[in-house]
Amino acid sequence: MTQSPGAINQIAFMSRDIAASIDHFVDRLGIGPWLMIEGGRFAATRYRGVACNPTLTTAFASARGMEFELMQLDNDEPCMWRDALQKPFAREAFHHWCRWPDDYDAALADAFSQGYRVYQDGATTRGRFVYLENPQSPDDILELTERTPPRRDFQELVAAAGLAWDGSQRVVTDWA
Repeated sequence: MTQSPGAINQIAFMSRDIAASIDHFVDRLGIGPWLMIEGGRFAATRYRGVACNPTLTTAFASARGMEFELMQLDNDEPCMWRDALQKPFAREAFHHWCRWPDDYDAALADAFSQGYRVYQDGATTRGRFVYLENPQSPDDILELTERTPPRRDFQELVAAAGLAWDGSQRVVTDWA
């Protein structure tokens, strides 16, 4: 029997050139505007249980009820994003599915019961996150993010920007 990880709220892509990826998503898919966080750092993160300090530029957009994330690693720190860059792709490649469960701890326990294990985890100023891998399907990475009020506010901001988007502004950096 196939077990579902639950409702998927976001699809994320690893990018070698986030500006080119944004252009592709805007020009070919009509997705925007992209709310960008340049050179982001984490309050804490661990890669396979070991503390690490990656710097990541991310951009978020919402279209037709789905949030999209683009990620570009800005340093060479050991982390799951560096692992993704070892695989062949040109501009961007699918990276992970994301869920925003109302009960983070229960969703994490359920994922463990389905065979998932921690790949990378940590926290931002908005709350905890965990990236999970399943040994039976190593290309399927599942992220769970804790749905704290600040994270919910950001998700709502991204969704509202997508609904109001008229195509004129591709990237928003002053959203905070």
